[in-house]
Amino acid sequence: MDDYKFPDDLLQAKREWFAVERQLDALPPRPWTDADGVTHRDGRDWTAELARQETALRRRFRELSIQISVHPYWETLPAGVVAARMELRAVAGRPPREEAGPVEERAGQPVRAP
Repeated sequence: MDDYKFPDDLLQAKREWFAVERQLDALPPRPWTDADGVTHRDGRDWTAELARQETALRRRFRELSIQISVHPYWETLPAGVVAARMELRAVAGRPPREEAGPVEERAGQPVRAP
């Protein structure tokens, strides 16, 4: 594995990205209604405050994703950007999602367990 010298702001952004991801994973599942009008999941645990928190977290998650993906550091690499991004994941403190655990289903879609 190459030795990458990640800028502090990039490393901090990725660490915060993981923290926000964990906070989103900790929220109870949001109830939803499909095109046929069938409501899925019990909505008793879902509140307006949770909806507000989820919106704020998703907004921050999106901002961090953009900040990380367009960071000028990536343009300084002659090659191997994918490997560098994977190394950033490891250095920032969390394994890639593929190694995070077994697959479960949410809304009929496969999702890695946190």
